[in-house]
Parts: sequence; C-alpha cells; structure tokens
Amino acid sequence: MTKDAVAASLALSPNHPRHRHALHALTAMDSRIESVGESRSLALFLQEHLPLPEPQVEIHDARWLAGRVDFLWREQRTIGEFDGRIKYGRLVPAGRSAEDVLWDEKLREDRLRDAGWEVARWTWADLSTPSLVAGRILAAFARSRGAVSY
Repeated sequence: MTKDAVAASLALSPNHPRHRHALHALTAMDSRIESVGESRSLALFLQEHLPLPEPQVEIHDARWLAGRVDFLWREQRTIGEFDGRIKYGRLVPAGRSAEDVLWDEKLREDRLRDAGWEVARWTWADLSTPSLVAGRILAAFARSRGAVSY
C-alpha cells in the first residue's frame, strides 16, 4: 500500500475521531523501515513526541563504513537500534555462530561510538514500555550534548 492510497482512504472519512492521528502517522510512513519492530518503534516515537529520525542510514568513519543503523537523529548525534533476537538465532549466516554475530555487533557499535555517535538500543519487550525507550533515547540526546543524565 502506498502513502497516496492511505491518504486517499483517509480523505473519505475526515470526520472520524482518530482522523488527525492517522494523518500524523501517515507523515511518518517510510518505505525504508525494514521490520515490524522498526515500524512499532516509529509509532512509539510519534506517541512519545520524539523527533522523527532518518531510517536505515550508513555511517562512515574516517576509514570505512562504520555501520548501517536503524534510526539516526543527526542533529542529536544519536543512533537508535531496535534489537530482535532473530538476528542472533535463525538469521545467523551459515558457517557463523550467534557469538560471531554478537561480537561483530559489539565491534560495529564501538566504531559508531568512536565516530562520535551516541547509541540507544531497545528490544521487543521494551516496546511495551514506551517511556523506557523514550528515556533511553533522550538520555542519549543528553549525552551527545555533554549533559549528564541518570
């Protein structure tokens, strides 16, 4: 379904009680979102009145690609990563172990932090507590400004 199709459908019910909310969600729709967890995260950002990030952005350091990130708040120098267990389970490439994938992820995050980015991470379980996820993201924003956040 395209954004235009959703907009056309919404135009048919302008008096619906949630019409304004649906229009707001429509503005956040982005074809770069790659998973249900990322879609739910985006809805959480809207619900928690967080700035909308850029999805699926490649970050380069001085030498190479440091990593491709789920969400980027460029102005706040903050990366957001939704973590599902699936990438450490059935999506582990043949010939590699979950430990290999986890180690690579740790090294990737080290490169991103070394390049000057703060990182906030959350999981499926965390999505059930939106204020927890929002708090992690806001704490990362504060760290990027040099403010202490506890």
